[in-house]
Amino acid sequence: MAHTMVLAVSPHHLEQLDAFVTSHRDAEEQWIRDESARTDLSLLRGAARRTVQARIRAARQKHRNTGRHRPTRALALAPALRAELDTRGLLRDWDPIPAGAPTAGQTLGGRGPHTGAGLTARLVVALPDELWTPLTRGVHWTNQPHLQALQEWTDRWGPGPAAGRSAAPPEALAERARTAAHITTTGEILRTALEHTLSRP
Repeated sequence: MAHTMVLAVSPHHLEQLDAFVTSHRDAEEQWIRDESARTDLSLLRGAARRTVQARIRAARQKHRNTGRHRPTRALALAPALRAELDTRGLLRDWDPIPAGAPTAGQTLGGRGPHTGAGLTARLVVALPDELWTPLTRGVHWTNQPHLQALQEWTDRWGPGPAAGRSAAPPEALAERARTAAHITTTGEILRTALEHTLSRP
């Protein structure tokens, strides 16, 4: 099952990613044409044609799985995203996220989906379960200690700057900033994977 995510990115990065995807799509389509010609597919009929078509489809999927052809945004990002999840220790089994829990970017201290100078383009990508699940669950559970600390801070000193924090001394505000800096968002991880994809295609 694919899970659609919307990510704020720079227009330049989005253009680069789409150019990357287009080049891989063109390469895959050319490979299919070459294979069809090599096997004389246009001359085959019936069971023989279906057998060759099935073989081409299987080989196409193998090329996608190995990263030779990455003709979609999700396939383009998959190797770098998998590596980033592994580096952060998120590529493992996690308990499900409790119903009604806020998502990353909507939590206390979260930086939100639109933060960052120049992140004016929107990347829409459909991630498969094997990447979406550790990404969303891993972010949720690793954020929990920091979110709890932020909630305790809020219970003591009141809400964030937009609502006023006049009672909090400077050292308490610095403590909150340090705690908030530990909050990770799914967008942060995806943007890192995007940068790695574009720097090491």
